[in-house]
Order: sequence, then structure tokens, then C-alpha cells
Amino acid sequence: MFAKQRLVMRAAGVSVWLLAPAMMLGVLVSCLYIATAVCNAMLFNELLSSRRVSTVVGLIIAIAGLLLIRPLLEVSGQLLQNRAGLVVKSRLRQALLEQLDARGPMRGGLGRSGQIQSVLTDGVEAIEPYFVKYFTQLTVTALTAIGLTIAIASISPLIAGVLLVCGVAIIAIPRLWDRALADRGQSHWVAYENLNADFVDSMMGMSTLKSFGAAKDHGTQLEKQSSQLLKTTMGQLRLSLGETGLSGMMKVLGPALGLVIAISLISSEAMPISSLFVVTLLAIELFRPFTALSACWHEAFFGISALPAMSELFEQEQTSAATRKSPQNMPHSNEVSFVDISYTYPGAAEPALEQVTFGAPAGKTTALVGLSGSGKSTALGLLMGFDHPDSGSITVGGVSADSLDIARTVTLVPQDPIIFPGTIRSILAEANPKADEVEMMTALKLACATNLHPDNNPDSGDNILDLEIEEHAQNLSGGQKQRLAIARALVRKCPLLVLDESTSGLDTQTETTVLANIRKTYPNLTLLLVTHRIDAAEQTDHVVVMGYGKVLCSGNPCTLSQEDNAWSRLISAQMGA
Repeated sequence: MFAKQRLVMRAAGVSVWLLAPAMMLGVLVSCLYIATAVCNAMLFNELLSSRRVSTVVGLIIAIAGLLLIRPLLEVSGQLLQNRAGLVVKSRLRQALLEQLDARGPMRGGLGRSGQIQSVLTDGVEAIEPYFVKYFTQLTVTALTAIGLTIAIASISPLIAGVLLVCGVAIIAIPRLWDRALADRGQSHWVAYENLNADFVDSMMGMSTLKSFGAAKDHGTQLEKQSSQLLKTTMGQLRLSLGETGLSGMMKVLGPALGLVIAISLISSEAMPISSLFVVTLLAIELFRPFTALSACWHEAFFGISALPAMSELFEQEQTSAATRKSPQNMPHSNEVSFVDISYTYPGAAEPALEQVTFGAPAGKTTALVGLSGSGKSTALGLLMGFDHPDSGSITVGGVSADSLDIARTVTLVPQDPIIFPGTIRSILAEANPKADEVEMMTALKLACATNLHPDNNPDSGDNILDLEIEEHAQNLSGGQKQRLAIARALVRKCPLLVLDESTSGLDTQTETTVLANIRKTYPNLTLLLVTHRIDAAEQTDHVVVMGYGKVLCSGNPCTLSQEDNAWSRLISAQMGA
């Protein structure tokens, strides 16, 4: 657990320097509480003895001043603590996102989207009290306890020892439950993750559930997950209440024992009666930080339970993030070359690609064809830098793909593109903030996307760029979404365009028109087209046929069709169908 904790702390940037201001103010506030207690004891003694008016008035003024200053410092300390907490959460989220980005879309083992969401949101929020509040209060408690123990020991070492033992017990008792609470806490977190993941899946797949008539069954599953979460929560709560009860007993037992010992010492004249108020009030102040620390522990425990899930993201094998972030090279040409590329997905038994070699000529259209699972999308993912090949090299214009500024070199349009909500103007501007309206309209025309929705009528003066796209592009069909995604890609004006089944939702005529428009308008563009449509591949300059993670054949489609190879057999199979 401590190794996991250090790993996450390092990622969050938790340090003494970050927490020091809040710690110092916390100690200062404790000193004010102690000063107030001492002044109260002196006031009681004065009232019971000489009753000097000047002394009484002076002590009352001092107590009033301390009571006025204390809230201001408490608020200041809380602000510093909150600031440190915001910094920790911001750094931790950034570190987690960097880990996700470093692995890329091709790496598995990240869990379901709902589970990742739980870690990035609830997990980060829950862990902040542990790293900030608990550690800050731990320091304040330690320093305050040392100072008060010394002060009480100067009056009675026995009382100081008894109070310190009871105070330490308040901290130690939760640790006795540590293992059991950790197990219950982990079970609670897993149940929470599962419920959140199932709920997210239900929301995203509501249409599928309804079409299958499975919405009720899935609702029942969510009820079971909710019941499991309730069960684990109650189990954790019962265990926590038992621990809280024992800690509460220590909070009462300590001052009570101190008072009994003090009275006994006064009775035996081993201690003056004037020390009674001092010892009693200091004993109360000694237990104040211990009580606050116990409360911080309970507040932070949910975050402690999230540590294993969070640290898992940092512990998983990482690809070279430095290699991914540092490249700024641009290729001198657009020729793409794969040489002896092999790649196996993490956890997979068989390679997805095995010694794959092919090229995509500069300024030409190259089609990658083959059955599903043949390795086409995997090859493109490696080109995009989503992961690194196990062996071999990928180059663009002779420059290694690892050292390329991918964002300026290649644009990928996947089969199911993500369209963020907003106007079409804002969607295209995300791809290229410098693009003007003419460039945006040109891209839409090339992608046959100037009339995406019946509510938008150019003949009536409506501007297609002002059309609002809903979340998940719910007001667009699959083909309309693909056309908009292609337009978004064209606006970027990268020298290499990759269409990964991104015309699958288009009819044959529209697909042919879109590809012809791109080829005519950008003659120097290198276009990589992944498609299952043989008729579309026949219109390209170069074709690569893949199967079982290997290149079966490659070359000019017309030339290959005259030979006995995988390409000609695909054509024959299509004609036979």
C-alpha cells in the first residue's frame, strides 16, 4: 500500500513545500487555542484567589483578542489548505490523463469507461483529503502534542504520560482496523466502480437495450449492483463505527484519568490546586488535534480505498511518452513505408501484425483491404503513434514516425468519429483555428456535407456553419457524421490523410464523389484508404491486401487483377456474390 501511495503522491506533486503554509497556520491556530486555555486557567485562579481587577481585566481582554484573531487564522489556514487541495487534484488529473495518452487507444487494461471515469473524477476528489487534510493535520497534531506534553510534564509527568498514551491510542486504534477497513474499503470502491461503469454503459447503450427489449433486465442488474454497493457500504460503516466508538472512549478516558490523577496529587499536596485548571484545560487542548486527526482519517478513508485503482494506471507498462511529446520533425515527402513491422497487443497470445512490409506512394491513393481482423486498423494505429511496433520501422518521407510531429503530418478519420457538440463552425475551427469561412465551406463541399440536416436550408439563407450539432451527434445519421468528420479532416490540410472505413456509411455514389473531390482538389495529398469495398479499392493507385496480420500482396490494382493472388481472388469472390 505504501508503495502505491508514494507512486500516486509523486504523480500529484505532494510535498512538504506545498503543505507547509497550511501546516504552519494550523500550528499557529493550535498555539492560539493553547494560549486561550492558559489565559482561562489564569483567570479562574485569579478569581479564586486575589481577584485583582487589573489582572482580571487584562486576562479578559487577552482572551477576547485571542478569540477574535483565531477565526481569521482558521479561515486563512482553510483557504491555504483548499488551495493546496486544488493544486493536488489538478496535478493528479493531469498525470492520469498523461498516462492514458501515453498508452494510446491501442493499449488494453485500462478498464471500462465508467471505471476510468470513477478514478479520474471521484477517485481524485476522494484522495485529496488524505494527501492534504490528513497529512496537514498529522503534522499539526504531532507538533501540538509534543509541545503540550512538555508543558503538562513540567507540572506532572504522570498526567502527561497518561494523556499522551490515550492520545496516541486515538491514532493507533484505526490502524488496528487498518487491514479490515482496507479490505472493506476496497470492496466498497470496486462495487462503486462497477455500478458507475454499468450505469454509463446503460446510458450510452440505451437504444440497443430498448431494441433488444433488455432495458428491464439491465435495470435489474443495476439494482443488484446498487444492493452490492449498499452491502459493502454498511459493512464498512459498521466496522468504522466500532473503531469510532473505541476512539471516542479514549477521548473521554484521557481527560478523566488526568483529572483523577490531578485531584489525587492535590489531595496529597504533591501538586498545588492552582495547577488544576491549567492541567484540565491543557488536557482538553491536547486531545483537540487528536480528535481532528481522527475525523480527517475517516474523511480520507474513501480516498485511501481508491489508491489501488489509481496507482494501477501508473504501474502499468508505459510507452515512451517523451518520444511522443518531443518530436517536431516534418517529412520532406509524403511517402509512407512499413518495413518488417511486428506488433502484439498487450495480453494477446498471437501477434496482430507479423513482419508487415508495404509502401504508400507520395501523392497517390493507397487502399488497404482485407477481412476484419487482418491488421489494417492496427497498422494505421501504429502510423498515428497510438502505440509503437515491437520491431521494424515506420517512416514518412524517410523520417521515423516516432520522431514526427504527427498532429501536423497525418489526419485520421475513423469509422465511428467523435463529433463534439457545437456549431459546425466551432467543430471545424477545433481542427484548424485559422481556417476562414471560405475554407470551411470548401471542405464541406468536398465532403458532400453542405446539406446535413433538413432544418438547415441554404436556399432560405441558412448558413450550414451555424447548424448546431447535438451531443454524440444525435441529430446526424452515421453517414452524415462521417461526411462532417471528413470535412473536419480536410480543414486541417495535413499532407497525409487516413480514412479508416470512414466512408462505410456512405452510398457508393457519394463515396466515389467524395474521394474524387479530394483527389482532384489535393493532387499532392497522400491518401490511405481502409475499405471493405472492392469497387472503391479498384479506383485507387495502389492496393495492399492484408490477411492474418500479414501482407498477402500489393501493387497496382489493375496489374494485380491479371494474376493469381489474394487481390484477384477478392474480385472473383465479389463478382461471384
